Amino acid sequence: MNHGGADGPGGNAPAGPPPSLIERAVAPLARLGAAFSVLGVLLILAITGYSVFMRYVLGTPVTWTDELSGYLVVGIVMLGAAETLRRGDHISVDLISARLSGIWARVAGIWAMVAVILLVVAILISSITAVRFSHDFGIYSDGYLAIAMWIPQSLLVIGCVLILLVAAARLVSVLLARRPRQ
Repeated sequence: MNHGGADGPGGNAPAGPPPSLIERAVAPLARLGAAFSVLGVLLILAITGYSVFMRYVLGTPVTWTDELSGYLVVGIVMLGAAETLRRGDHISVDLISARLSGIWARVAGIWAMVAVILLVVAILISSITAVRFSHDFGIYSDGYLAIAMWIPQSLLVIGCVLILLVAAARLVSVLLARRPRQ
């Protein structure tokens, strides 16, 4: 299993070419998404603590915390995924890919980023459609917050764009990498 990237635990260098200029340009956006993801985790921690305090100490349960936490979890995942991909910290099965070298490692790297791009484009199109639908028809959540649904759904769009940028930048790096001299 792959657990470390360029900036990952143990300072392991990622397999493949060094980051290209485009990857270095996209990195701050991915880091910003990750920073918002961390803020989301801290916000969920605070909301959950508040909810527990209100329910068990003051005897006054609050009803909106679960709904807000659910929306925040979506944001945490979507905004943090691009940085995870960029760093190579995602969990992957390298039973085969770790044994590849030369042109086959490059083909596997290209295929991996193409697969990510195709999947993310499908999710992005679906997310944009959902946001437009919710906005155009004025759809609000059924929960206690009664929030306009296009707002939390927009986190899917933002996250997909970030992941798409990172995957496209990585694909460019792999495609433009010079083969090392042997």
